[in-house]
Amino acid sequence: MEEVVRLEDLRTYFFTDEGVARAVDGVSLSVAKGRTLGLVGESGCGKSITALSILRLVPEPQGRIVDGRITLAGREIRTLSEIEMRGIRGKLASMIFQEPMTSLNPVFTIGSQIMEAVRIHTGMGRREAGEVAIEYLEKVGIPAPRQRMSQYPHELSGGMKQRVMIAMALCLRPALLIADEPTTALDVTIQAGILKLMKDMQKETGAAVLLITHDLGIIAEMTDEVAVMYAGKIVEYGPCESIFASFCHPYTEGLFKSLPGRTARGQKLYTIAGTVPSALMFPPGCRFHTRCLLAIGRCTFDEPPLVAVADGHRAACWVRAGEG
Repeated sequence: MEEVVRLEDLRTYFFTDEGVARAVDGVSLSVAKGRTLGLVGESGCGKSITALSILRLVPEPQGRIVDGRITLAGREIRTLSEIEMRGIRGKLASMIFQEPMTSLNPVFTIGSQIMEAVRIHTGMGRREAGEVAIEYLEKVGIPAPRQRMSQYPHELSGGMKQRVMIAMALCLRPALLIADEPTTALDVTIQAGILKLMKDMQKETGAAVLLITHDLGIIAEMTDEVAVMYAGKIVEYGPCESIFASFCHPYTEGLFKSLPGRTARGQKLYTIAGTVPSALMFPPGCRFHTRCLLAIGRCTFDEPPLVAVADGHRAACWVRAGEG
């Protein structure tokens, strides 16, 4: 399959007064044309920074991509100038950001913000770009889209802002769509419509999709492959069906056991003990060993590699996937 994006040993660090935070610390993954990769894990594990790294939007000067390769449609983007990157963002790769409140410019109407992206990347005139903006506002379920074009972000609800962000990301039909919690602020019926729209767009254009979400139900419905991320690293990676049928890493098991549907009525919901360690001071060995019920001595000092546990399915665990 034709790869749209490939990350090889990506390392994105933040240099702070307290020390170096290794937010993304050796991540490798790829997404092929027409395929969807789901990236899952707790808050703080590095999912959003991985996505921002692909578009070189890591906040500087504290944040920097310090190592690794990012190949997007055959181009190594770490070598491109900022001007060249502006030509890629939006047209070749678009991102639906997690927080619409801070992603829209409060001093411009939503119509002008969508139209600007269309005009910059396509050369359309104002009238044509306006029709494209209206078309995509309608597609994402915004009522009276022609009237909404003249409204400012503060006049819209959180869910409406999220739909505007989705319209902006989809209107240029990018080769790569990065969706960071795209339906968080939406109710269930609108969420279903947005997910269908993303699927329909993917069928039409053959776009690759990197979907970041906490919702394993969405992962099951939308993705072809799944990467489970913990403390800046991928700990399990494989076809969606394989991971849902026979997850291997104890962290992945903890995520599945935390689902409400897996707990009997009247019993407490399962939780993974502890919290994700600080990126400033990851523990040695397996980074999950301080929270893992299966940890053995080797886990405390020797970091496990990702190894094959089934066809296309890999996991990093000395007990279940290694030689423990």
